[in-house]
Amino acid sequence: MRFDGQSVIVTGGAHGMGRSTALAFLREGAHVVVGDIDQAAGEALAEEAGEGLIFQRCDMSDERDVEALVATAVSQFGGLDAMFNNAGIEQPVTPSHELTEEMFERVISINLKGVFFGCKHAIRAMLATGGGAIVNNSSVSAFANVGGNLSYASSKGGIMSMTRVLAVEYATRGIRVNAINPGVIDTGMNRRNLDLAADPAAVEEKWKAITPLGRMGTGDEIAETVMFLCSPGAGFITGVGLLVDGGRVAT
Repeated sequence: MRFDGQSVIVTGGAHGMGRSTALAFLREGAHVVVGDIDQAAGEALAEEAGEGLIFQRCDMSDERDVEALVATAVSQFGGLDAMFNNAGIEQPVTPSHELTEEMFERVISINLKGVFFGCKHAIRAMLATGGGAIVNNSSVSAFANVGGNLSYASSKGGIMSMTRVLAVEYATRGIRVNAINPGVIDTGMNRRNLDLAADPAAVEEKWKAITPLGRMGTGDEIAETVMFLCSPGAGFITGVGLLVDGGRVAT
């Protein structure tokens, strides 16, 4: 029960990596507030999880929604100890010279501005109680790319810079800020991507081929990584982007 009685927020927590992480924090004794734009999935998660997990609809591109999400954690559970800024969207594979302004702005608004809003209001809450831990979900795309995802990669690179700035700025005030950089993870989103592919088996084999460990990662592996970074065991770690990519960037 590493997080017994602690107050934790997970954004984008109704699906995939966020869902796995929210449930893992709950199992470890935390009180969890899940924010997600998918109200039906969020409410289903809250019903499944039972006592200790609250769902609140949250559009991460709307600062008022994010501020209200943090306020709920503070009012219901007495403060905020940890936050996983996980919510994000992908860019459909598009040649960069054909990328529209609307798509670029939408991806940046949710992926980068949303993390900024989450960090801003989490830090305000944590300063009031003496500190806490923030983990931002960046991506292996901040380091390794194959093209066709300019807005997504830009947003994830921006998250890495934001993480380092905040880590240095608040290090003496009890707040640690880190990021994770997942590779290909076996989530519902990636399964849907496979279903939409002309040759799903070939795409899955390609994903495995670029990953030295030869498989996709799991949501539970992401959850364990996030919880480690939020735990006292990572007390001397701040400002890092921890690759959870099966060795892809090492190649």
